[in-house]
Amino acid sequence: MRFKNALQKYRALPCATGVMSAAFAFPAFATSSGGETTTTSMTSLLKNFTDVAAWMWAEIGKLLTFILGQPILLLAMSLFFVGGIVAFFIRVFHSV
Repeated sequence: MRFKNALQKYRALPCATGVMSAAFAFPAFATSSGGETTTTSMTSLLKNFTDVAAWMWAEIGKLLTFILGQPILLLAMSLFFVGGIVAFFIRVFHSV
């Protein structure tokens, strides 16, 4: 009865999001058109992950170098972190 009411009220299936998110994941497990499956070794996966991680750390380093070189951005970050620390101590000491 609930299903029928939801279908009449919203003109859609209430579980469509969950069904479609599961259905759209299936092509990721499909084989190629020639019938052969593509296999990837753990070594190549780790190499790709290492390359991406190294690139990410290099870009984060460039961003932090830029932010630490700009006084106004450094001030904004400082206020954010100081606010977080103050909020943490307020919660800790308020619970005592």
